[in-house]
Amino acid sequence: MLPFEFRDSPDSSNLDSVFETFSDDQRRQLLCHLSESSDGTATVDELRDVLDGDSRRTETRLRHVHLPHLESLSLVEYDERSETVRYRETPLLEELLDCCFEHRTPQA
Repeated sequence: MLPFEFRDSPDSSNLDSVFETFSDDQRRQLLCHLSESSDGTATVDELRDVLDGDSRRTETRLRHVHLPHLESLSLVEYDERSETVRYRETPLLEELLDCCFEHRTPQA
């Protein structure tokens, strides 16, 4: 099954995964950044900077929590060797991200 695409109707586990993913501000930031990039890719360092710069804790969560979570749902492809993350666009994901863009708080 493609990421976030439901065959006939969404079951509760798929919906739970969608809401769990989008309930986390850092995952929303990562997906928004990747979707806005010209080729849908970014390095781990670039994504760390998107979140908050050089916090060791942020990088650890990125590598061990957020990227594995997003990859498990096939929203991104994470190549640990090259430290590159590639966004996997789907219609539903784009629709959800559009909603996030509309309600995003401007950064100071």
